[in-house]
Amino acid sequence: MNYFDPKTAAERYAKGRPDFHSNTIQHIRDHLKINHKLDTALDIACGTGLSTKALLAIATHVYGTDSSREMLNQALQPDKIHYTIAPAEEQPFADNYFDLITVSSGVHWFNIDRFLAEAHRILKTRAWLVLYENHFIAEMESNKAFTSWFFTVYLKKYPSPPRNNSYAWTNENLNPKNFNFITEERFKNVVPLSKKQLILYFTTQSNIIAAVEKKEVTYQQVEDWLDKELAVFFDNDDILRSINYGNWIKFIQRAN
Repeated sequence: MNYFDPKTAAERYAKGRPDFHSNTIQHIRDHLKINHKLDTALDIACGTGLSTKALLAIATHVYGTDSSREMLNQALQPDKIHYTIAPAEEQPFADNYFDLITVSSGVHWFNIDRFLAEAHRILKTRAWLVLYENHFIAEMESNKAFTSWFFTVYLKKYPSPPRNNSYAWTNENLNPKNFNFITEERFKNVVPLSKKQLILYFTTQSNIIAAVEKKEVTYQQVEDWLDKELAVFFDNDDILRSINYGNWIKFIQRAN
């Protein structure tokens, strides 16, 4: 199941996902020493284009692909970005075309070996595949109880669907595929959110979408439950709480 196929999921995603991808792209620019814009960059599993539009800062010709038509219907800046519906493992581009491929918070849904073969095909020699993740680590400033609530209450009620988080991103595994794992960077993004914004964000997560699509619950029921549960962490509906998101970036280079 593609949890981001439904129109309701795409609409919520477009409204509820925090936009801090430009910070990650700045880290990528600094690490790769991109002093002049690259010619071509592709964002795979681009969703509604938050991660894709950030590439405009470092590339002249920017492309985004996603397997969900509904997500692409919500995509940002279509006048500047070339969007195409396509699965990660089957990209509609010529061989040796891209200087950079990025994947933001999506590679765990792929058939990764097939994806790597396709990435190798469309990347130029010595070009870069950069994978990164902005993930919710449930760190609220000055409130450790929130972390406990997230893991023992929220995820217990709405467990995350299975995904591929155990892939071996090592040179032992990648070298035979003609890629070199260069390094990984880790940091945190701080995002200020109100209770309403946090509730909307939660309803963009795959665990909530899965429960709704299985008819186990409605979005309204989830929102009502979260409104009560989160009241203890917000003094009022307008207050903003600083919440940390974890961020890692994997820098992988095509060998030949």
